[in-house]
Amino acid sequence: MRHVLALAKRELISYALSPVGYVIACLSIFAYLALFFFFGFIRYTDANVVLDAGIGFVYFLAVFAIPFLTMGLLADERRSGTIEMLMTAPVGDWEVVLGKYLGSVIFILALMAPSVTEVVVVKMYGLPEWGPVISGYIGLVLVVLFLVSLGLFLSSISKSPLVAVMLSFVTFLALLFVGGAVPDTPPAIETTGNIFQNILYYIYAFIRYASLGEHLGNFGSGLINTRDLAYFGTGTVFFLFLSTLAVESRKWK
Repeated sequence: MRHVLALAKRELISYALSPVGYVIACLSIFAYLALFFFFGFIRYTDANVVLDAGIGFVYFLAVFAIPFLTMGLLADERRSGTIEMLMTAPVGDWEVVLGKYLGSVIFILALMAPSVTEVVVVKMYGLPEWGPVISGYIGLVLVVLFLVSLGLFLSSISKSPLVAVMLSFVTFLALLFVGGAVPDTPPAIETTGNIFQNILYYIYAFIRYASLGEHLGNFGSGLINTRDLAYFGTGTVFFLFLSTLAVESRKWK
């Protein structure tokens, strides 16, 4: 665990010294506090509407910022050749992956932290429902954990940060909007038929389950269920596992 924390610290320092980290941090905080925070209170008077829209905007910022902050986690190491130093250091492949993952997660959650100021202000001047607020922030943490693991994996299989950021954007947007590509009503299922006769239903069910937007909506409504927790939990572990395999494969080339 000592190696994981050391690598996480190294990653946080690299964000602090990187122009990308400063630019994303400044844009995120300015976009939230100076734009949405101000205009949100002008447009809406209902405390619950303000908080719901605010948390939704933080989700958008996370989807926008994570590809830029994860693009160089492993792709930049490969491009600069420093990946070879990591591979020969006395640390395990999983420690490299987990250390970089942890550092990135901490930095991104720190970027999202200023959104709590809206909750404080709304509490002072309104009567919000705390259930959707709490579930909304739990959903935000789960989204960050999931998307960072996915971004890390895409960085691990990319030859350059530019390729990684493009893959991340396409994949994130596809997961976010794929649910809208299928109708709300599922195809009819034949209880007496075989699996091939119901293939459209299973494809429909898979697309709806894979949709990121399908799960985010529940958290925004104040609902926390095992289906959504399983989606984010298993997805996070799965992509961290794939990232470890991608790093390990470097030893066999």
